[in-house]
Amino acid sequence: MKIAIIGMGLIGGSLGRAFVKYTDNTVYGFDIREEALDEADKLCAVSGRLSEDNIGDMDVAIVALNEADTIRQLDALCPKLKDGALVMDVCGNKRGIVAHMQKLMATYGKLNFCGFHPMAGREFNGIAHSAPTLFKGAYAILVPVSPGAEDLAAKLLLPLGFKDVEICSAQKHDTLISYTSQLAHVVSGCYASDPLSAQHAGYSAGSFNDLTRVARLDADMWTELFLNNADNLVSRIDGMIDRLEQYKRAIDMGDAKTLNVLLRQSTNRKLEADRAARERGDDRG
Repeated sequence: MKIAIIGMGLIGGSLGRAFVKYTDNTVYGFDIREEALDEADKLCAVSGRLSEDNIGDMDVAIVALNEADTIRQLDALCPKLKDGALVMDVCGNKRGIVAHMQKLMATYGKLNFCGFHPMAGREFNGIAHSAPTLFKGAYAILVPVSPGAEDLAAKLLLPLGFKDVEICSAQKHDTLISYTSQLAHVVSGCYASDPLSAQHAGYSAGSFNDLTRVARLDADMWTELFLNNADNLVSRIDGMIDRLEQYKRAIDMGDAKTLNVLLRQSTNRKLEADRAARERGDDRG
């Protein structure tokens, strides 16, 4: 198959490198930055350049950009794609992009639309940090828009090393991602912003590194992600504040009994979460 990838960043570059390395598909790349395309050539992330001359030949089009740019690219792409082509995004929120895909489907009903969120990434950005192994053992979340599009997407993606696909609605995706990803970045950022962080050397071990790893982020990208899922994320932050207040009151009042209960509750919930993950074959809990 011929696959177009628009956006040669960390995810787009990694997808291209994985397709080239692990499949017989031909990858055509596009990016507004010529240096990103040059790097894609050097890293074997593409087999050729996407152009007006070959875009109509594509069997798959993956837009690997932020949500606002993805919407603009989809509007430009869809009139040029052939009937039956699979169209996917990689956005971290799904309600907005899926709603737009649904509108496009009304006009371009012979295209196959499917939301796609690879649950893989790094704290570094850009194609220079891409890797063909980035998706090994990760889940691919699929939000089908066209009937049966999730089957086409799964068949395309699983050879790249994904552990499995998770199929859900846009609402469920955004609710869960607000907790598993976005809240984690908020908490990490708050923790790393403590004035004592500059003095951690010599006094820190794994806990500090684990909690601050994702504080190193692309501020522009995560601003959009947070704001486009604000309702879900604010709810998760409110819950976190409530739990922190419980810990604060117990510590401030010297209430050992309450503090012990809170600590045991968190331990038990972590063990329950890990057990549930293992039962479904996920050993990364």
